[in-house]
Amino acid sequence: MDWFKSIKGWYNNGDGYWTKEMVAEAVQYGKITPEQYKEITGEDYPTPSEEPSGATDGSTGA
Repeated sequence: MDWFKSIKGWYNNGDGYWTKEMVAEAVQYGKITPEQYKEITGEDYPTPSEEPSGATDGSTGA
């Protein structure tokens, strides 16, 4: 499977099928590179301190 081509299509099709956060996860899982993230979204790949606000460290707060 050509992950770059697929993800680019899913992100760019205009119906919101894939978000920037989902594209960033594809980089984390090694499906695309940070450079490909930029080509798809038009933005630099976020550094860990710039992750979406929904990201957590996995702690439960207990």
